[in-house]
Amino acid sequence: MEADPKRVAAWLVAIVVPLIAGMVLIGLIKYVAPQLVIEIIKEHFAATVGLPMAALLSAFIVTGLRHTEGPIKFEGLGFKFEGASGQVVLWIFCFLSIAAAIRLLWSVG
Repeated sequence: MEADPKRVAAWLVAIVVPLIAGMVLIGLIKYVAPQLVIEIIKEHFAATVGLPMAALLSAFIVTGLRHTEGPIKFEGLGFKFEGASGQVVLWIFCFLSIAAAIRLLWSVG
């Protein structure tokens, strides 16, 4: 049984990206004053936690759709997106819609 390089790459990204994000967070907590980190997170929670989570959720949505239904293809506004460009455009749409929802639902001030 041979491993599909695209599937291996997708699993590597799904495992490595959260690990790197965790290491960055641990390094931030270890080398920056905890009170400063807590203050920044409290004041800018939507930006420090919400947007990175939106990016990860968008990536998992696109990856999940690709693995369940095959290559992503769609047309709109006179453009035709297939293959990797379809995935990138779908990720951008997902990220922007989640970020817009965070902005609309977040009570600012």
